[in-house]
Amino acid sequence: MSKFLNRDLYTEIEYRVLCEFLVSSFRYKPKTEKNYAYDFNIFRKYMNISIFDVDSTACEYFIKNTDMAYPSPQAPATIERIYSQLHRLYEYLLEQSKVANNPFNAVKKPAVVRSIRQDKVLSFEEAESLLNAAKELDLRDCAMLQFLFTTGLKVKDFVALNWNNIICDSNGELGIYIQKHNKPYYNKLHYEVVETLLKYRQSIGMEQTIAASEATPIFINAKRQRISQNWVRLVIKDACMMAGIKAHSPSSLRNSMGAFMLTFGVTPMEVAEVMGYSDTFLTTRLPIVLPKRTDYLHFNVRGVSKVLLESSRME
Repeated sequence: MSKFLNRDLYTEIEYRVLCEFLVSSFRYKPKTEKNYAYDFNIFRKYMNISIFDVDSTACEYFIKNTDMAYPSPQAPATIERIYSQLHRLYEYLLEQSKVANNPFNAVKKPAVVRSIRQDKVLSFEEAESLLNAAKELDLRDCAMLQFLFTTGLKVKDFVALNWNNIICDSNGELGIYIQKHNKPYYNKLHYEVVETLLKYRQSIGMEQTIAASEATPIFINAKRQRISQNWVRLVIKDACMMAGIKAHSPSSLRNSMGAFMLTFGVTPMEVAEVMGYSDTFLTTRLPIVLPKRTDYLHFNVRGVSKVLLESSRME
């Protein structure tokens, strides 16, 4: 039973199913349960039909007209949250065979572009300390950190990399080639990253030459299995501790890559291509990192100036 649902709005079966959803999803989280229940009450009252009978047209109308359903106007981020909560509910109803489909799958999710806060991006000093600390790690973790930082990959794309995702371009330089947003994505690897990567490859008993047929994971654990996203986060956390800086996430490294490129004068279009953004407008979320000293404009990793700018150039 849920004390937050308005019992009078629902049929017996609606109420029971919603209670099961809330209890199973938010056990010991009354605040979250309360937020969901409030939106379910508003949704049910506005629709005025069983939650099992609504269609995508009605759902789309509700999302586009939340100001009519709620007592006061809702912020764009709140509307996005409402959509996500209702979408999750109908995924549950679909799993329980209470509905034939999720009507919110046919409703476009409200897009909210959030600015990335300055504290979610490393300063030049922090980045230099972090990459210097990486040299104290073992070869695999050092290669991981350099690779992740200088490519700006999402952690899920990073851990999914296989050796055959590394290709040699027409200039004889190595880069990563994957599919993102159903489009080919290429990013050249900086030669220092390549150097560390090949040393790591040799340390795990592989030949220096990377064959096009090697569909095996690049970064592996002691059992020679693909590393997990959580392990990447732990490596970054340990490196941050060694560097004497606050803990950062993989997304912070990715955001930093984009912010540094903008600071170095790379165009938003180039940044969008390198970062794999679906829209150039997304680069407006990134802050410009203002260096405290002029020499940080020549930011270096192990003595290589402008490594981030160089590694970001597309062929």
